[in-house]
Amino acid sequence: MASSIIASAKRGAYLAIGLYLVMVLFVSLSSQSQHSFDAPIQVAHPGIQFELRSQNAAMGRAELAGVGGA
Repeated sequence: MASSIIASAKRGAYLAIGLYLVMVLFVSLSSQSQHSFDAPIQVAHPGIQFELRSQNAAMGRAELAGVGGA
């Protein structure tokens, strides 16, 4: 009698653990597949911004040199 209760409890525990793992896997996969949002602000790569700033600074210096030399 006791052994049948223990065997039934083991089967129930294994079933509960299995259902829990299936549920966690399902929620994890569904949240990853529906994750497609766009950021409200598109930020350029910092290297690109630095290059643009350095080009603008170089262009500003060239203009100043042209004005000073004229």
